Parts: sequence; C-alpha cells; structure tokens
Amino acid sequence: MVRKRLLTYVTALACAAAITACGGQGGAAEETNSVQTEAASETAAGGESEAAENESEAAEEGAEAAESEAMPVAEYNQKYLTVYFDAALEGDITKDSFNESLQKIAGEEAAAAEEDSYLSMVKAAVTTAEYEELALSYPEDKVQERLDVYGVDLEDSQYAQSLACALDVSLITEDEAKKAAAGEAMTADEANELLMAVADARGEARNYLGSSDDPDIYGKIDNAWESFVIFDDEALTDIGRQAVEQQITTGYGIKSDAYSANFLPELTLQYGHSDIKHAHQLIGLLNSEDIRANVQLEPKISIYQYLLDWGPIPEATPTYEVKQFGDLYLVYAVEYDMQLEFENEEELLRFDSVIEKYAKKYAENADAEGLIYGSWWQPLYSSVRSDLPSDRYHEIYDCVVRNGIYSIHPFCLPEDKDEVVEKLNALNPDCQVEPVKRYCNTAFYNYLGGTDYQ
Repeated sequence: MVRKRLLTYVTALACAAAITACGGQGGAAEETNSVQTEAASETAAGGESEAAENESEAAEEGAEAAESEAMPVAEYNQKYLTVYFDAALEGDITKDSFNESLQKIAGEEAAAAEEDSYLSMVKAAVTTAEYEELALSYPEDKVQERLDVYGVDLEDSQYAQSLACALDVSLITEDEAKKAAAGEAMTADEANELLMAVADARGEARNYLGSSDDPDIYGKIDNAWESFVIFDDEALTDIGRQAVEQQITTGYGIKSDAYSANFLPELTLQYGHSDIKHAHQLIGLLNSEDIRANVQLEPKISIYQYLLDWGPIPEATPTYEVKQFGDLYLVYAVEYDMQLEFENEEELLRFDSVIEKYAKKYAENADAEGLIYGSWWQPLYSSVRSDLPSDRYHEIYDCVVRNGIYSIHPFCLPEDKDEVVEKLNALNPDCQVEPVKRYCNTAFYNYLGGTDYQ
C-alpha cells in the first residue's frame, strides 16, 4: 500500500525526530540522528556491553516470572470508577447512593431508582444505559420466555421487563438476576459491576480494540491503522508552529480525545511508533512472552521541521504532508500511540525487559539481528505511575495544550518544564498548558537530554 511504502521514506527522514523533544533541546534530534548513523557502522567492541547486561537481566526475569493472575474484577471496577467518575460504592447500597453514582456517570441523563431494592436499581441502570425502549418492547410472554432461558423466576413484577432486558444486553449476570428476583440486597461489588456496565454501554469507559491474545487482534489493529488520516486544529497548529520557530520544541504530536483508550492508569503503558508492521510483531512478542494486555491504537499526527536538504518535498497523501509556513516547512505524518493495559503490575514491569531484549537496537547490534521489525535505538514508552523502578523509568513532562477534543504533546525534562510552560502559555492565552508528569524508559530519556543515542 502507498502508506506502507511511504512510511519507510518518512522513517528514513525523520528517525528520532518523529517523537519530539522540548525545552532548549532544539539540536538534540539532529545530533542524535548523526550519532546513530555513525554507530550503525561500528563493530562490536570487546568487553561486556550494556546490551548483554540487559539481555541477561531479561532472561533472568523471564525464567523467574511465575504465572500471575489478573487484577480481580471487583478491585478493577472499584479503582476504575474512582479514577474516572469518583463513583465507586462501598458498604450497604441504598437507592440514594446508587442514584448518586449513576449521576456521576451519566449526569442529567441518569435515571433514578425509586426503591432500595436490587430490582429497582437494575431498572434505573437499564434506562441510564439507554435501553429503556428496548425493555418496554418486551411483551409479557417474551419476558417470561427470556427469564426462563436464564433460569430466573420472577412473575407479576413491574421490574420483569427491565430484568429480562438487563440479562439480554449483559448488564447483569444470571446469578445477579436470580438474587434480584429473590429480593436479596445488592452488594457493593455488584453495584460497582453494574455501574461499570452502564458506563460501558454509554461509551463512557474503556475504548479499545481487544486483548493482545485475541486471534483477530492483528486484523483489528490493521483496520484501525488504515482508517487514520491527518487531522488538525487551527489554534493548536498556530501554537505549534510558533513553538518550533522559537525553538521551544523541535516538534510535537497532535491527538484527538475521540480515540482515547481510557484505561486504568496504574496498569497502562503508552508505546509510540510509526510502523504498523512493528505493532503487529510487538503484539506477537507479548504473546510469546505470555504477557496479556488490552490494546488500543490512538492516532498521533507527528509534526516536526522538514529540512530542504533532505531532498524534494514528497507529494502529499492522506497520511503524510509537508506544509509551508513562510520559510518554515513542517511535516505532518500519521503515527500511533499504542495503549497497553496489562492484567497486573508484574506484567507491566516485565515489559521493559522484553523491549530491551527483543525491540531495541544497541551499537553492538546495529543491524538489529534477532530483534523484531522496526526496532528503534530509542523506543518510547511511558506511564503516569511514579513508583516504577528508578533505574528504568525517569521523570519527564508531557506539556499538553488542549483545544476542544484536540491536544498537542511536546515532551520535556523536569528542569526545563517551567520555562517551556511559560513560553507555550505566552503563545495563546486561550490555550493554556497542562504539564502532565510521566515516567519514560531510559533510552527516550537520554534522547530528550541529548546525552546518548541508545
């Protein structure tokens, strides 16, 4: 395809500049590319290398890693509802507490339970999840037929339609429906599970393609990638152009909230790249290491300066374009951030060792032998977790500037953050910077600081 052929060209031109540095590091990308080119021609030096040490560590971790279980569903629901809605419930569940949580998820569109009963709360959930008309369409004989299918005994009840509908759209399980029909009280775990189901049904919760071990995940990733085209925002483009002109940043990425994964932050890593073949092999690599994660592909328009000595400006496509702003030429190239939500903390922590062993180039292996396709000298992955191992993850800032659903994302080091924020804020008083603390892998941290190419 045109896109896949073009990406090879884009990568050759952009290299590390495709992911941006900021805060007085204007020359870092060019310096890094130069050093990388020189390193590619070197032969392995004698002695024990950093790559060998990393490989040894990865092998030890792989050998010692015992099978770990996913975070329990009840714990996940409680944390998720807390992080995104402040709506998690504990203790005894009443109609008032349940209604309050529904309102935090759906706002004015939330229905209200009228009684302190499981059935009444299920009915409120069905309406809030936007299934009310479906429930009301069930005639009496169909209601009984559907309840019989699930082994639920509930006759002559004003809640029967809602209960049957809730089962058919998977808002509740058979066991939960039987408890509700028997007049038992709803537990906090069941309430949180129902609230999560409502958030999912409304499209307010996680937004992802599937699990890394789904047989069809590769096709879903490719279909998502093929749907990505360049998008833009006038106000943010103006800010970004000025930022590059004034050397506040060498480039940045623009993203859309419409694609946000909305994963649980403590289990999530963000991995950036530009080649979809690499994404396919990365997922296969995770499967080969028995690491399971939920996967979302978020498009990112990588914007950076195009230098005329790179050669003639390529013809514009839906996924690559060079735009001229006076004497400044900026590349707009479609890339992606792969969001990975791991089953537990242990598998998230293993990710770094797997990348170091199978998806990162070093001078001793400049030809990338034994590495997956498209392995970079300086891969980029990061998390908002502050408790990651300090020898592997390092504090940086994502200087987010928002306008509606769109946002730009220049990265910088902590020591440059205040200066970068001040300069970016001065470019447009209506679009102010929100510095977000993240923790990135060592190679990308070295890139931001211009201290090492690997």
